[in-house]
Amino acid sequence: MAKVPVHFIGFLGNLVDNSVTKLQLGEGFMIESGSPSEVMPFLSALHSHWGERGGRDIWPEGCFRVVKRNIAEFDATGRGGVAADPTVSEEAHAFVQNKLRLLRLFKEGNVVLAYSFLYHMNESQPAPFCPRREYPVADRTPFTLTPTEVPEAQSFIERYGLPLEEPSMQLAFQSFDLSYEVHDPALVFLSLMIAMEVLLHPGDRDELKYRICRNAGVLLGQDISKGEAVFTEMKSLYDKRSKLVHSGNRSSLMRQDVLKLRQYVREAIKEAMSSGMSKNDLLNTLNAHGFGQRPWRENAK
Repeated sequence: MAKVPVHFIGFLGNLVDNSVTKLQLGEGFMIESGSPSEVMPFLSALHSHWGERGGRDIWPEGCFRVVKRNIAEFDATGRGGVAADPTVSEEAHAFVQNKLRLLRLFKEGNVVLAYSFLYHMNESQPAPFCPRREYPVADRTPFTLTPTEVPEAQSFIERYGLPLEEPSMQLAFQSFDLSYEVHDPALVFLSLMIAMEVLLHPGDRDELKYRICRNAGVLLGQDISKGEAVFTEMKSLYDKRSKLVHSGNRSSLMRQDVLKLRQYVREAIKEAMSSGMSKNDLLNTLNAHGFGQRPWRENAK
């Protein structure tokens, strides 16, 4: 039986720009850009599988896709197809999506692998199969990298992998990640506050608000004034959490509250990751130090 080369292609379904094409995702996966007309067979497949027509309603700024050519070889069939192994598609989609989730952790912006296919060439035309989907996109925050952020982002996605080894950190990350997938702002906010609690509370019921907010101030405060500012703002955000949980009142919850809390969660997870400490060691360190001290930063120098 003849072997047929098979390729991977996946489409980024939110607002990104050419800065992402400068990244190498690893294992041969690359991000490319172009016009929707260049990938019409795949856009037709979107309509065939999910009723999506593609074009500028999905990619208003151009068509950004992740590709890996010659990802596998499958046996040819008698009708011009291939005997597909779906695990190739599943593993490729998961690998790319995890890299994109790390990018969301690196910087605000919802970069999403919305659709992906395997395909082979049949009489000079791509024949897509094994479709996978992660769409519609709940959060439409654009993702872009400055020239100085590109090498930093590259280093970040090379250094870390998913799932995270520390269980509490992985759970916090999953709660952070969920904030991009939920449509209701109140549930997004609660998911992010759960992430903070998982990361920064030692587990007993005493002084829940104070401990989370103080630990956030010590963890994120580059100096005393910044630590105090984080502490104060986290208390305000936690008050909104309490009002939401205890009464269902969401009238005081604003879009900027969600973005601010998500930024604190993002930086807290990254700081905890870079510290190299277990949760218990990190919490003990935070408890023993004040705003602006951050001894794990000094030890890393």
